Amino acid sequence: MSAANKRDPATGAAPVYAIFGGDAFLRNQAAREAIDAACGGAPDAAEVVEFDGTKAEPSDVFDACRTMSLLAPVSVVCVREADPFIKRHRDLVERYVGSPSPSAVLILVMNAKLPSNTRLYKRIAAVGRNVSCEPPKGAALATWAVNHAQSAYGARLESPAARRLVELVGDNLGRLDSELAKLSTFVYPKTSIGAADVDEMVGVSREEKVFGITDAVARRDARSALTLWDQVLAGDRQAEYRAVGGLAWGFRRLADAKRLVGQGVAVAEAARRSGIWTQPASLQRQLDRFSASQWHQHLVQLLQIDFAAKNGLGSIRSGVEKFIVSLCEASGPGRDNATTRPRA
Repeated sequence: MSAANKRDPATGAAPVYAIFGGDAFLRNQAAREAIDAACGGAPDAAEVVEFDGTKAEPSDVFDACRTMSLLAPVSVVCVREADPFIKRHRDLVERYVGSPSPSAVLILVMNAKLPSNTRLYKRIAAVGRNVSCEPPKGAALATWAVNHAQSAYGARLESPAARRLVELVGDNLGRLDSELAKLSTFVYPKTSIGAADVDEMVGVSREEKVFGITDAVARRDARSALTLWDQVLAGDRQAEYRAVGGLAWGFRRLADAKRLVGQGVAVAEAARRSGIWTQPASLQRQLDRFSASQWHQHLVQLLQIDFAAKNGLGSIRSGVEKFIVSLCEASGPGRDNATTRPRA
């Protein structure tokens, strides 16, 4: 094992990662895990700089790797969509991998597979890690969903529910993760997710209505938002509590997307990372309507409405109706939106 591979036994971070394969969700997850390893569990222990591999220049990327950070002991340099970057500058990439910076972690995220017989794969294997991100197939998908529900959300997804979820959603892991996030919110404070929960909550129509409400709020169209709210509630005696969970899930996703866009991430990529499945123009409209802190404040207000109703202090239906009208009348982004800057 090389010295470069031994230099950070405390965190387990390698100096170079190649993350590749056919599933975007797994690639993003692997990149997050590599960043977390570099941070060693302390968010301020690493400075993260991201590049778009379709237009990044090697001098910028490798200078970022070799420049000591003034703010953190380790610099994390992540090149996303790295395929064209590697294709154009393979010799320089191989040269850097042969002698990586002792104060940086370089993460190369590629869509295509990196063959194991290439010189780059072998050099990375000698000092770092090659991470293949191929999605599970067939029956393994349901097993993945069960394991992911537990590890990501602390929820126990029953086997029949996992199979039903895969039937409804398919093999898109990002969408499966998104649905599991919703389901874990909907069943709270329970932690067990059954097939009946999946049948009730999973589906494009319900998700479209949730984001339809937030989109109508972004347009200041209270009438449309209230009409969609009525549709969400229709035909289910328990729909009020479930629907509040759906709106809370939507607000969390919008706050996450707003934060990512504030860091310089493109809207379409922010939507994918946040598990939002709506048109980019609609999402942009919703992100422009409120700042990240305002979306979080709205989430707190929504949960307060839910708490009050469960303790006999109010009605969810009327509480959310008043809440929707107040959002349509509210002012736009606060100061935090104006001061957010991209990292790189």
